[in-house]
Amino acid sequence: MENSQTGGKTSDVKTWGIPFQRSTIVMFWNKDAFKAAGLDPDKAPDTWDELVADGGKLTKRDAAGNVSQWAVEIPSTGFPYWLFQGLTTANNVRLMNQAGTETYFDKPAVVQALQFWIDLSRKEQIGPPGTIEWGTTPKDFFERKTAIMWTSTGNLTNVRNNAPFPFGIAMLPAHDGRGSPTGGGNFYLFKKMSDEEREAAFKFVKGMTTPERAADWGIATGYVAVRPDAWETPAMKKYVTDFPAALVARDQLKYAVAELSTHDNQRVTKALNDGIQAALIGTKTPEQAMKDAQAEAVRILRPYQ
Repeated sequence: MENSQTGGKTSDVKTWGIPFQRSTIVMFWNKDAFKAAGLDPDKAPDTWDELVADGGKLTKRDAAGNVSQWAVEIPSTGFPYWLFQGLTTANNVRLMNQAGTETYFDKPAVVQALQFWIDLSRKEQIGPPGTIEWGTTPKDFFERKTAIMWTSTGNLTNVRNNAPFPFGIAMLPAHDGRGSPTGGGNFYLFKKMSDEEREAAFKFVKGMTTPERAADWGIATGYVAVRPDAWETPAMKKYVTDFPAALVARDQLKYAVAELSTHDNQRVTKALNDGIQAALIGTKTPEQAMKDAQAEAVRILRPYQ
């Protein structure tokens, strides 16, 4: 609900959307790859340090230095700001205030998180250099081109149906903190609609978010069922008994933060995305990239101060 409301105090909190298919970023790992590397196939790296240590064993290179398997892929196209929040949240820093009028892109902890992302490829050499495509990351995972991938829990059913090897699902690794941004989508009712349209829309939203429907949607997709009583339905209880990994994204919610959301959000998000990608490809330092992104966000948000 934090990502569906605005206003910091109980008296002025306004609900703008009803959660429907929501997610957190989770970490998938190839258990066969871990076993082959001499690692415990049932234990994912739980911290940034463990990710780096395990990554050195998981990355496969031939005598010429050509890589056939990377340790980890964190996508940096499509939703780079969102994946970046998986790093900033673990570094115990938020990117914006709840009112959506301020951003904190140039805070030292934000720059540090971006530096760590860059270091995975340039310093540690356990991830591909440059940008990584959101849409092809699951394919790389299935084809054993990466032993670990970060992606939405909304990919869970896809991975379950298509991974040709045993896999695990874990919360994102911690550093100074732990957690993930929420993602996914909400239902919204528009202000300018007739009474008949409003009544029909409200009926539709209520129907789609019943415990049974929320459970069915979560089982079919991997998205987090958005209401607690959905997890008490017979269908969901059977699902998580048979497939306990489905609980990871839900349990990560207690460490989660709201997805980046500000006034004029598309323009602010673009400023951050451009900064992240500039740093990843090396045209700007992390410090300069985040300084420039923050300056642009301040400019965009000035009318809302």
